[in-house]
Amino acid sequence: MISDRPVDLPLVSREVIVAGNVVDIRRDVFELNEAQVTREYVLHPGAVGVIAVNDRGEMLLVEQYRHPISAFMWEPPAGLLDFPNEDPLVAAKRELLEETGYVATEWKVLFDFANSPGGSSEQLRCYLAKGLDLHTDGRPIGHDEELDMPVHWIPIQEVLASIAAGLVTHPLLVAGTFALLTALAEPDLIVRPADSQWPARESVLLLERVRLPKE
Repeated sequence: MISDRPVDLPLVSREVIVAGNVVDIRRDVFELNEAQVTREYVLHPGAVGVIAVNDRGEMLLVEQYRHPISAFMWEPPAGLLDFPNEDPLVAAKRELLEETGYVATEWKVLFDFANSPGGSSEQLRCYLAKGLDLHTDGRPIGHDEELDMPVHWIPIQEVLASIAAGLVTHPLLVAGTFALLTALAEPDLIVRPADSQWPARESVLLLERVRLPKE
């Protein structure tokens, strides 16, 4: 199998040029091919997402406002790894409950994903969740973009048609939908146990490419 190859290039200098609420912007000067190269990138805490599907072939999606593109986007439930030392699977279960009010009995790893590696350190793990039921206490009260966020069950065929027409563009929804189709057709080819190792996450942690949450 092919594999990404982590490398720790010689660092000349490093500084945080913007310290944000959720992410930082970092500038590194490093040595590559006998030259000094400067790059700015988003230092991200990492994230998890959930492709949740029921026995009727429907996907559980939310409509969430995304300010950088000024749009309400159709998305799978997802969230940041912004609690200290939180296990990714625990985080995924938390985000599913917080954003939709649902819990699931079956969890698998669907894929791992570098969301925008040319400009961000974000590594995302996407889970496949089945056996969905509403939590007995319902959905927690959200805030900001998650306050009164609409939640829908949408047939997979409708999601595919919307992707094909360019009407929905969230990367986790697009990648997750196609991964879901593969998982439904050939589960042994793609899905992994929910507690599988996450090499890409381990790599960015080791190479100090993660904005760690404060204790």
